[in-house]
Amino acid sequence: MAWLNGHQDHFVMVGGQHSARHILHLSELFRLADRAELLRDPDLATRRMRTLLATNGIEA
Repeated sequence: MAWLNGHQDHFVMVGGQHSARHILHLSELFRLADRAELLRDPDLATRRMRTLLATNGIEA
């Protein structure tokens, strides 16, 4: 959430926990955060999520 909301400029979680999260899990978190209106700048969050998906071989 910090990365999606622009609070950090990288997608790295403490202790390397980002590698323990499946892209489907992260996609669901993005969807739920959007529904709960937790995304400070939805356009920024969408661009960042698309980058993350592309990095994982998923075209959005």
